[in-house]
Amino acid sequence: MTVVAGWVALAAMVVTIAGLVAVHVLPTGLSPFRDPVSQYHLTRYRPWIATSTISSGIAGIAAIYAVSGLLSDAGVVTAVLLAVYAVSRLLIPFLRMDPPGEPVTGVGRIHTVLAFGAFGPATAAAFVAGGALHDAGHAAAATWSTVFGVIAAVGAVGMLACAIAKRRGLFGFFERVIYVGNIAFVVLIAVLAVSS
Repeated sequence: MTVVAGWVALAAMVVTIAGLVAVHVLPTGLSPFRDPVSQYHLTRYRPWIATSTISSGIAGIAAIYAVSGLLSDAGVVTAVLLAVYAVSRLLIPFLRMDPPGEPVTGVGRIHTVLAFGAFGPATAAAFVAGGALHDAGHAAAATWSTVFGVIAAVGAVGMLACAIAKRRGLFGFFERVIYVGNIAFVVLIAVLAVSS
């Protein structure tokens, strides 16, 4: 089951990455440095980003099984954090952000909560898994897990700084840094599961 979960997570992450690359090369009119990834849901290229987002939720679910197989009871906290990540990713395409410059709506607020529910837990999972992987004898994977957690955390701090300063110039860039850390962590777990 662990190996199968790893392959499912890897396949889903390939779809996730393909969708993200697609919306970044298609003529969306959005800036990858300034605009949030969720804003692609407001364009005519929504199917690409919706598929990408849903597949990342599927990868998260598969990663739960992979972590459980790799770490048993030591992976419970990581699995719970990945569950929050997965549910958030699966719901985000259906609860889109408010268009920039328009009034804040209830759906837009829920979207923001879901975005935090994806980024925060996945970042925390990378740090928690780092310790559990080390204790389970996967020293190299533990190091990489922590590195990917740090990358995502740097992105989160950058986004927060942009929001506090009310300067959106690099907001999108820092959000994409979080994506890199979170995706890399799930891929790491998937690769470890496949090779177990």
